[in-house]
Amino acid sequence: MSDEKRGLSLYDFRDLDLMHKLAEQNGDGVSTHDLADMLGFEEKEGTQSVAVRFTWMRRYGMVAFDDEERTWSLSPSGRRVVSAQLRAPALRTIEQMPDEQMVEAMALVTSRFQRGEAMIGHMLRREFLYGTKRR
Repeated sequence: MSDEKRGLSLYDFRDLDLMHKLAEQNGDGVSTHDLADMLGFEEKEGTQSVAVRFTWMRRYGMVAFDDEERTWSLSPSGRRVVSAQLRAPALRTIEQMPDEQMVEAMALVTSRFQRGEAMIGHMLRREFLYGTKRR
């Protein structure tokens, strides 16, 4: 890790990026220590940061923790999100949409946030927070 101190907050790492790290393990659970190592953190501080962040992600339904094995894995909902891929035509439609029309698209997103599955709502809200943080 560089001399610059970094953390594991929502603004340091997107939930989806962390979920993809878990998915790379092919469904095998990953210990907190191993996750900290995979993310490039020092031993004690990194392990504590990972434990706190993943505990929140578990609370939101993104990941699961195996109390016996002491490992993290994706929840069923988390696996669905990670495996979902926008098809190229759908992505191009969104990318080419004029900014003015994006306001209506955002209204649809917020409707899903309010009425959809709670875990998806948390991810939508947190993705917006990550994406709109001033850098």
